[in-house]
Amino acid sequence: MIIPAAGTAVTAQTNSTPMQTAASGSADSGETVPDASNYTRLYIDDRHQSLELKPGESTTFTVTIENGEDESVEITPQVFIPPRGERPIETDWVTIEDGNTTLDAGEEREFEFTVSVPDDAELNRYGGMIAFTDETISYPGQPARPVHSASLNVEVWKEPTVHILSDTHTYTQVKAGDSFTREIVVENTGDEAVPVNPQLQNEQQRHAVRYPPNSREMLDRSWLTIDAPNEIAPGETATIEVTVAAPSDAERGDYRAELDLGLKDPARPDRNGYWQEVSIGFQVWSQPDEPFETSFDVSDDAEDITLELSADQVRRGMSEMESPNFDVTFVSPTGDEIDAQRVRVTNSGHVNLGAERRPMPTDDSTYSSGAEGQTFSYRVEDPTAGTWSVQITPENTMQFGYDIIREESN
Repeated sequence: MIIPAAGTAVTAQTNSTPMQTAASGSADSGETVPDASNYTRLYIDDRHQSLELKPGESTTFTVTIENGEDESVEITPQVFIPPRGERPIETDWVTIEDGNTTLDAGEEREFEFTVSVPDDAELNRYGGMIAFTDETISYPGQPARPVHSASLNVEVWKEPTVHILSDTHTYTQVKAGDSFTREIVVENTGDEAVPVNPQLQNEQQRHAVRYPPNSREMLDRSWLTIDAPNEIAPGETATIEVTVAAPSDAERGDYRAELDLGLKDPARPDRNGYWQEVSIGFQVWSQPDEPFETSFDVSDDAEDITLELSADQVRRGMSEMESPNFDVTFVSPTGDEIDAQRVRVTNSGHVNLGAERRPMPTDDSTYSSGAEGQTFSYRVEDPTAGTWSVQITPENTMQFGYDIIREESN
């Protein structure tokens, strides 16, 4: 049978709620609170039901109730709609089994409920309760609610028809004065065109800020150019291009742009917008005008000086890698400058078979590998003893490490 809703103020079947005052020792404010000893003792398992159903689908669940009284109790299951909270479930979606509702003393029984979502149901999250008796409980400042109940939440959903095929979280580097372009591929498998309206989150009262969040630097909207179609036709795939151009005087550091693509999937509720948000993180760096310089001592026993410089490849754009390079000059104790010649180059990398792969749609690589690094070696033979220095000008790298090795004879 279909059980109509028990309304909160008009149709709910409620008894007067037994109360006790603060003088009984349950509160200090003088407000009344429920006296639990006057309620029927019913013990309910499976009190929280959370269902996911598509329009036209149905499912059945059971709730187990045990009578803790010394006498039989009449169970009156009904749908109860709280006056506030989530969107109320439609009462005619819920069917409660017909049959004997008398629960003998100490008896335990399962009660069966069926939820059927109609074909034209709106996509959303719905909430309500199943009340098993007409007893209610009240707290100060809150509406009455059933004492013996189970919560019921139903998420009405459909298979999404709009899919973002690209990674929604990316991180790259850009040299001040340069730019990079991020391509976001979107597929529409539905039967109707999908609008596209990309916007920075700070244009929707949310921030696109330099990281960390408390930095004073804001990402200027003029840095970004967005090229996107107005809509994506049914069965089509489209590309949204976001170009970030860091001005030559940009302060170096980490930045993040949070982009709302403005997609509307008819198979997703409007309240679920997180799926079409894209985070573009990048680090701005600048090419130094002056070389890095450090000094070191060379003993009389030194046969040569070897300088080893290690650096990661810098990323140009989202995928193209650019090899680092160095201009190295040694300065002897007498002030003579020696242009060092590179004598060795070593490539190094790292492969992790347990790391998560984040391929692009056309990338089916088996291996998950990090950025490749290189080590460059420079050498000076038969150095004179004394204090030397070395000047290092990097190119195409954001950071580098150095080792200065002196081979000494016994």
